[in-house]
Parts: sequence; structure tokens; C-alpha cells
Amino acid sequence: MSLSKALQVSSARAFRLLALAALASAGAMAMTGAAAAYSAKVTSACKSDFKRFCPSYEVGTSELRACMRSAGGNLSTRCIDALADSGEISMKYHSRNRKK
Repeated sequence: MSLSKALQVSSARAFRLLALAALASAGAMAMTGAAAAYSAKVTSACKSDFKRFCPSYEVGTSELRACMRSAGGNLSTRCIDALADSGEISMKYHSRNRKK
């Protein structure tokens, strides 16, 4: 194989690897955004809890999610039910923290 041909093959391989890496990064970033977002049902049910416990965080951010976790058992029954229904929290956690 000539040097010119070897360089073409090497460049093509490098381009494919770079494209694959770019796709993987874009997919990971898209998944991170989706994972941080609450469902419409949770957003609606927890709106007052967001404002009460975490007013400085935007809906859909990982910071809001962490803030809501720290609020824990102080969340409203409506919010805890929505979080459990959506799979955001386990039923064990739901039963333990649900207000009576």
C-alpha cells in the first residue's frame, strides 16, 4: 500500500472515530437533560412544593431535583404521590414519607 493510500485510510478511520465520539457525547448530553426533567404530571403536582422549598431553582434542572430530595418528607402528599406514580421515588420511600 502506498503512503498516500495509507494516509487516506488512516484519515477516514480517524474521521469515523471522531464522528462516533461526537454522537456519543451528544447522546449523553441529551440523556442528561431528559433525566433531569420531571414529567408534566410531577411538575403540575409539585408546583407549590417547588416554590415553597426550592424557589431559586429552575424546573427541569438537576439542582431542583437535589433540592426536592433534601425536602424529603416535607413534600405535599400530592407531590409524593405523583413522584411515586412516575417512578421517581420507590414505593417504600413513598409509604414512609407520605403525610397522613
